[in-house]
Amino acid sequence: MQIGKVVFPITTLGPGNRVGIWTQGCYRGCKGCSNPELQLLDSSKEISVSELISKIKDFPFDGVTISGGEPFIQIDQLYLLVKELTHLGVDDILIYSGFTKEELEARQDEKIFYILSNISVLIDSPFVLELVDDVPLRGSSNQRVWLFKDKYKDAYRRFLEEEKRVDIFEHQGWVHFIGIPGKDYQDVYKKYLEVKPKK
Repeated sequence: MQIGKVVFPITTLGPGNRVGIWTQGCYRGCKGCSNPELQLLDSSKEISVSELISKIKDFPFDGVTISGGEPFIQIDQLYLLVKELTHLGVDDILIYSGFTKEELEARQDEKIFYILSNISVLIDSPFVLELVDDVPLRGSSNQRVWLFKDKYKDAYRRFLEEEKRVDIFEHQGWVHFIGIPGKDYQDVYKKYLEVKPKK
C-alpha cells in the first residue's frame, strides 16, 4: 500500500487521540488541496498492510483516521487495512474520500461494501475551495459526514460542534499542520511561523 505519512497522536480528525494514516495518490487535483504532495502515486512509499499494522498496533489510540490522497484508489489494500484494523479490535475508523457514498456503492464491489459496513464514519465528496466553511472534519460545505455506528454518533456530533483547529507537528525541519483548514487557515499558519522561536 502506498502511504504518504502516519502520525500519532492527532486530535483534529475525529474524537480522541487517533492514528492518522494518509494514503499516497489522488487523480482529482482539487484546487486548494491541503495535501498536494500526496497526489502523485509513488512506488517508493510502498509498505505492506501487515507492516503498517505492526507500526501502529501498540499506540494507545482511540481511533484511526484514513485520508490521503484518495484511499479508495487503492481499494484492495484499503480493504485489507480495514479488515486488519477490525481484527485488531479497532472499532472507530474514519475514512475521507473524494468519491460520494453513492459513487462508491454503485461499483457493486464487495470490498467497498465490507469497508462501509465496518467503519464508523465516511466523509465524502471532493473538496471545493469556494465552499470552505468552519465546520470541523469537512473541508467544504458540499462534503457530507456519514455516521454509521450508533455508539459513536454522540461523540462525533459533539466534535462537529467544536471550533475547527489544527494539530502542529515539527519533524526533520518540516512543520506539519494536521487538520482541516478553516477559512482563515493562511492567517493561522502565518501567525504560528511569526511566533515560533528561531533556532
